[in-house]
Amino acid sequence: RPPRPRPPASRARWAWGRRAACHGGAERPGRAMYLDKNAVDNEQEIAELEKFKASNKPGGKPVKPRVEDDNWRARTTDGELTLADLKRRQRDQMNEELEEAQQKRFKIVNFTSEDSHLVGEKKLHSFYCSICGEHCVAAEIDCLRLPRRRTDSAIALEEALHFHKKYANFGEKILLRRQNGVERQFRFYCRQCRQPLGYRPSPPSETAKFSYFFDKALVAEQSAAIAFQK
Repeated sequence: RPPRPRPPASRARWAWGRRAACHGGAERPGRAMYLDKNAVDNEQEIAELEKFKASNKPGGKPVKPRVEDDNWRARTTDGELTLADLKRRQRDQMNEELEEAQQKRFKIVNFTSEDSHLVGEKKLHSFYCSICGEHCVAAEIDCLRLPRRRTDSAIALEEALHFHKKYANFGEKILLRRQNGVERQFRFYCRQCRQPLGYRPSPPSETAKFSYFFDKALVAEQSAAIAFQK
C-alpha cells in the first residue's frame, strides 16, 4: 500500500488549531507559539525602525540608532571630563614624575677625544730599566719623587692611591732577615736583562699595600740607561 502524502504546513497548522480549540485551548507541548508582529512591536519601536531605514537611503541624513541601555556610557557634553579621564590623566602624570626621578639619579656625559678636557687628563710617566733601557713601569705619578724606605732606600708606591702598570716578570719568593723578624719579598725583574726592579710583600695574584722599586733600578729617560751611553 503506498504511503499517504503529507499535507501542506498551512493545512497542518489549521488542523492542529481546530483540535486545540476542541480540547479547551490546550497547546501542543514542544511546539513554538506563533505570535503576531503587531502584538510584539509597539508603535514607538516601529517608528524608530522606519526612521533608521530612511537614513540608509541615498541622500538621507544618517541617524544614530537608539540604544536600549545607556548606563554603561558616560553622558557628557563637549569639553567635559569624566572620572575615567581624570584618573587616566593622574596616572600619566605620576608615571612622568617617576621617570624624571629615575633620570635624576645619574648623569650621562657624552664626549670624544676632542672635548676630553671636560673630565681632565692625567699625564702618565714612563720609567725604563737602568741597564738595558726596556720599558718597565707606567704610572700617573713620578715614582722618583715618592718616599723611600729606611731599610734599603727602595721607592714606596702605594698601590691603592696611585695608578701604575708593571711590565716585568715575577720570580721567586725571597726571605730576608731583619731586626724585627723575617721579611718576605716577591720580586719582579726586567724582561730584557733580568735586572731586579723591585718587590711586593704579596704575590701578584693578591693585593698589597705597597710596591717597592730598588734604588737606581729605574730611569725616567731611556737615553739615561747604560746600554745607550756606549
